[in-house]
Amino acid sequence: MKIGIYLRSVASSRGAEQVAAAIARGLAARGHPVDLIVEDSGGWLLEELAAHVPPVGVVVLGTFASGRLGHRMAQARAVASAFLRPSGWRRAGTAWVAPFLRVIRRDDPPLAALARYVSQARPDVLLSLLNYPNLVLALLAPLVGDRVRRVVSVHNHLSTAAARSESRWVRSVPALMRRFLRDVDAIVATSHGVAADLEALAGPAAGAVRVIHNPGYRPEADQLAAEPSGHPWLDAPGPPVVLGVGKLKPQKDFATLLRAFARLRRARSARLVILGEGSEREALLALAKELGIGDDVDLPGFVRNPYPFYARSAVFALSSAWEGFGNVVVEALACGCSVVSTDCPSGPAEILDGGRFGRLVPVGDDAALAAALVSTLDAPQAPETSRARARDFSLDAAIAAWEALLAGSDETSRPEGRRRA
Repeated sequence: MKIGIYLRSVASSRGAEQVAAAIARGLAARGHPVDLIVEDSGGWLLEELAAHVPPVGVVVLGTFASGRLGHRMAQARAVASAFLRPSGWRRAGTAWVAPFLRVIRRDDPPLAALARYVSQARPDVLLSLLNYPNLVLALLAPLVGDRVRRVVSVHNHLSTAAARSESRWVRSVPALMRRFLRDVDAIVATSHGVAADLEALAGPAAGAVRVIHNPGYRPEADQLAAEPSGHPWLDAPGPPVVLGVGKLKPQKDFATLLRAFARLRRARSARLVILGEGSEREALLALAKELGIGDDVDLPGFVRNPYPFYARSAVFALSSAWEGFGNVVVEALACGCSVVSTDCPSGPAEILDGGRFGRLVPVGDDAALAAALVSTLDAPQAPETSRARARDFSLDAAIAAWEALLAGSDETSRPEGRRRA
């Protein structure tokens, strides 16, 4: 198969971006020509892919731009396709109309450029990841018809994200998905919780949602973990370190982790390191100071290789209010690190098998999180038990599932009643 994997950017080179790169490498290793399609170039992941053997092509959509006229024609055809199916929009309601028009009127050219890519590169299948690329891929139907199989991958618990977000775009995503999921060939969720959420949101439009867990386990985890962390709290003897990893944004709820750590610090000596960047950095530092734990909290920013941090920390803590999967949980387990996580929708509880491989606590409950951290420090999980669980989320298992689905041999993924353009 000739495969195109589409997402807007890999500039952050974390989360879904790393998943996309791993899928690209895995499919290329099985002999499939693969292009990673992005709108913005840049990011160290692109450098890795360029050096990968066998190679993964990197396509910047701007090179397939067809000019303003071509983009306007693509917009017009997408609008016509959306509104000339009255039974479709009556079933889905009208909440999707305003956000759809806002998106389709954008001046950037991904819709027309992606159609031009299909015409010139002639892929057999396109896979998109994340909300905006998923919408663009659904809207591609009137431009490409049956020439390419279109698969969307959903990486977040959409109803919770929409309910908690201040972004008008994110709040509109459930309505858009309810309307346009019927226009793709297959839908993939990163966890069973995300799949159930999609089916509840979209109903018959979602058809049968296939679950393929992210390939969070890297076989080179031991080698990566053996490198120095470069952090004085981890590369020298000292109090146990609690580790958090993720973007510093409301979804990750690091404020609850700080409050839990403050409770822990009243009972014993410990330190907290949180890796990641984001809009809440200054607020989190201020909260740490207010709680009197500023000297024992460090936010070093984004770290390209977090594995030495996992390997040298006493416990990894996930405090998220919601997740789509939770790659960082698998990464921590792969390094033999004990895990405490919120039982958030959704993904971490699946990875931890309902608490068998790590402690689960309610979302937003700093007292319960602190108690679980204390219990884990007193009785950590056997490192080999953690590593064995991480191996359940291997690249080989994920790529075998992706290969079957992209080829169309997994018929459970085909939405019922989907219409062809």
